[in-house]
Amino acid sequence: MNKWTRSLLVILTCWTTFSACEEKTPQEALKNAFVKAMKLLEKGEMDKYYQCLDFGQELDSLTQAQIAKMWTMHQLIKQKDKGKIIATEVTKVELTTDTLATVYYKVKYESGNEEVSANKMVCKNGEWKIRVRN
Repeated sequence: MNKWTRSLLVILTCWTTFSACEEKTPQEALKNAFVKAMKLLEKGEMDKYYQCLDFGQELDSLTQAQIAKMWTMHQLIKQKDKGKIIATEVTKVELTTDTLATVYYKVKYESGNEEVSANKMVCKNGEWKIRVRN
């Protein structure tokens, strides 16, 4: 096998590997971004979870930090009430525009309680984030 054939084989292998990792539709990208955020929340990795949220560009960093603290308190109150989140299931994804969507989901808690909810998501710089503010 000559060097050109080997190079072509390496390129094709890399291309196949990378393309297999890409989401096929915007809905899949949305779902994956949402599930990733919820897994971080389940693990209690709040700093990483906050990176999955969109607070709106109109907020300064102090206001964003205050909202993040309130969000943490809200999550702790829910956890005390219902127990830890053990599973999140996305039930529906609605794309409103190329950069705005709604994700409908069900959360299961260790207490056995279930909660059905929805979140808006926005796409900024090619990355889907959970919109904390309307």
